[in-house]
Formats: sequence, C-alpha cells, structure tokens
Amino acid sequence: MREEDRNTRIGAKSPVRRFHRGAMGQVLERYLDARTPGARRDYQLAELEQLWAAAARHDPAIGLHLFAQFTPRDLHVLTQLCLYCVDVAQAVSCWARYAPLASDMESLALVEDSEGLAVELRIDAPERLARHVIEHYDVMALTQLRRGTGIEVRPARACFSFPRPAYHAQYRTWFGDDIRFGCEHNRLYLDPPTLALPMLGHNPGMFDLLTSELDRRLARQRQFSGWAAKVADGVRHCLARGQTPSLENQAEALHQSPRTLRRRLEEQGLTFRQLLDLVRAELEQHLELQGLGRGEIAERLGYADLAAYQYARKRWRTVD
Repeated sequence: MREEDRNTRIGAKSPVRRFHRGAMGQVLERYLDARTPGARRDYQLAELEQLWAAAARHDPAIGLHLFAQFTPRDLHVLTQLCLYCVDVAQAVSCWARYAPLASDMESLALVEDSEGLAVELRIDAPERLARHVIEHYDVMALTQLRRGTGIEVRPARACFSFPRPAYHAQYRTWFGDDIRFGCEHNRLYLDPPTLALPMLGHNPGMFDLLTSELDRRLARQRQFSGWAAKVADGVRHCLARGQTPSLENQAEALHQSPRTLRRRLEEQGLTFRQLLDLVRAELEQHLELQGLGRGEIAERLGYADLAAYQYARKRWRTVD
C-alpha cells in the first residue's frame, strides 16, 4: 500500500516552476491590473518570472519600486519584527536568523570582512528574476529601517552580482554613492554608526512575543536529520512542483528501495506518513506567515479541496 494521503491531487511530471506565492505575487498582480484596465486575468498559474517580466515592461526599475505598493496587510511578520528591535544591528540579525521562515527562494547571512559588516542576500533564481528580487528585498529592508529609525538609512557600500542596469542612477536614492555591480556577492555594508541607530518603536514585550513564536517555528523546520532530512527535502520539492509525494517516488529519488527507505525512517522513529504530516505542518506555517488563505494553502500542500486539507490538518496536530 502506498504511504500517502488519498485526498491529494494526481502528481504531474513537470520541471521546477516558480509559481507566484504570497504577498510578492499578489502585489505584482495588483500592479499589473492597475495598468491594464479592462484586461484583468487570472494569474494563479503565472510563474513568478512572468509576473516580474510583465511588470518590468511598464517599469524597468520595478524591483526598486514594488515595495511602495505594499499595504500593511501585505507585510510579512519579519518586516514588522524589526520595528520592535532595540537598534539596527538587532534588526538585521533577526532578519538573517528568521529568513528561512519567509521564503525558500532566498537566504540572508551576516558576513564580516575587511570592509566591515554586511548583509548578504543569496537568491536561488535565474539571473533575470534574481535582479528584481534582490532590488525588492534590499529596498524593503532599507524602507523598514528608515521607518524604524526616522533617518534616511543608506549602506556604506552596496555590492550587486548582476551587471549595471540602464536605470542605475536610481540606485543612489537607496544605496548611496558607493555602488558596485558585477560583484561576487550581493551585499549591503553597514557602518558602526548605522548599526547603532536606535529603533524608535522598540517594544521588548512585542519583540519577545514574536521571536518566541518564530523560534518555535524555526525549530520545527530544522527538526529533521539523516535520512529523514533527505526525505523531507524531497517532499518539499515534490510539493513545490505540484506533485504528490509518496514513499515510492522518494525512494526512487534517493536510489533506495521503498522497503529500505521505510526501514531507515523507522530507525529514526518515523513512518513516511508521519514525516509527510510534519513537512506539511511546517509548510503550512511557512505559507501562513506569507499571508495565504486556507484555500491556497490547501492547493500548495497537494490537497484536492479545502475539506480534505482541513480533515488532514487535524491529524497534524496529533503529530506536533
């Protein structure tokens, strides 16, 4: 018997595609609809690259401008968390720590070299998409730091891995005078005076409340090890491709027999069904943080309808 949920859609054999997700895709939809009146379309099956490309036809520098279109309801909890931090240094540290909860397309790291401390943004996306996304997230971060400090925060140096775009003059508004393109990394260097700037809305109670919940979710995301971690990673990729994970297809991907993989999981105290439930519960939290509704979450987790998803999530609570 195949160890998978019965109430799932049939998996399709397709290459990895980045369908838009969360607030970024929704705001791009609104942006495009506002500029093509009378031509509204359903973007649910549009890939993220297509949305950015369509928006760039209206505004080549859309990556620098999209965050201005975000409403308070579109903001991720991490953008709010920074406002409760004690200073800029704590804000960027929180972003780096909790970035895995926000998206699986990018990661943040704090790095220090001879030039000083920098926030490095790493994007897992084609170059054309990566430029827009890097611009967007950098502007998002600087906007929130400016809101929090009341000061026009700019990095001491900004390094970008992509070539200089035609609209590069607009970069000075956000990134200052020391801007470099074609670099090995995407980094924003922050000098000590900037890192020490206080956040005017510092709230220890709200900070502790949010970080406590985010730490709990981060721990769940990192709970797998060994073979369970390999299978969990495969399950995530299956769901991202719109496929239905099963013991059989995960065993094949890992060059194991289903029986051997089942035994390896049992040695870690897990069945495939339990692991699948844990991964779905983890992804559910990830999607909730992005502001997705129940219907869209059900679809992303591989369920044919909302009822099947709601029934299954009752079982997840017993696994948690």
